[in-house]
Amino acid sequence: MKKYFIYILLLVMGTVCTACVKGSFASTAIETSIAETAERRTDKEQESLTAPPSETETEYSEEINTVESLEDDGKEMSAAEAIRSAMKGKRSALELTREERFFFLRDGDEPYYAKEIKDMTADGLRRIDLHRYNRGAWGISPIWTEAWDKWEKFICVDLDQDGTKEVVLGGDSINVFLHYKDGEVYLTEPTPRLFPYEVYENGICLSEGGAFSTGYNRLYPAKGAMYVESVAYFTDNSDISFDSNYEIMGRAVTKEEYEAYIEELIGGSIPLEWHEFTEENIDRYVAD
Repeated sequence: MKKYFIYILLLVMGTVCTACVKGSFASTAIETSIAETAERRTDKEQESLTAPPSETETEYSEEINTVESLEDDGKEMSAAEAIRSAMKGKRSALELTREERFFFLRDGDEPYYAKEIKDMTADGLRRIDLHRYNRGAWGISPIWTEAWDKWEKFICVDLDQDGTKEVVLGGDSINVFLHYKDGEVYLTEPTPRLFPYEVYENGICLSEGGAFSTGYNRLYPAKGAMYVESVAYFTDNSDISFDSNYEIMGRAVTKEEYEAYIEELIGGSIPLEWHEFTEENIDRYVAD
């Protein structure tokens, strides 16, 4: 019996020691990660102290960066000229937020649902410099561009097919739509799932609705607001033993009906090319 108790005691002590060792390894790994992060931050702080000052220098803040006006504000321009100026940081844009100015065209009582497209007043909207826009995870900034976000790509397309082109603009953590109405450039930051990875000449935007979903959407720019309509939607549930869902304009349809509609919608069309965000490409591709 005594040997049995000694055996149990040794077993318990061994388990405790093993746990301590594992805990020590985990603690060391965490401390190393923290130290490396701190070292990187220290390097960046040192860089900020030694970097030459810039006229456009700005610091990231949790507050949204706004401006009173920029040099091209108030000048008479075409839609393309005004959007080009805004993309170059020379003309301000009014921000349309998801909660108050970006609406889904559908019936319902939610504040972000709308039954019709209508213009809204610009009162209360924030005036933004696109080169300092910080609504995303980091914010757009001309300083330390290897660490901060920056605009990367864009497409110029007539989203609502009314004869005036808009711009779909993508960054690392910020994606927006730019449109022009009655002398103002408007900026709309959609939800991540609504930002398209494919855009077609007819203005249809293809985006990921979720892990197993894709959606074809049409956007309708208005004065002081932006509206989005779900044209077609597909959820693939085949991997989880449920029936897949197919919708056209919010109405459930069969797979065959859905595929025929998509063929009619974009059949044979090639997605538009994304252009690198450079001043040369802005001048070349953002046109009326």
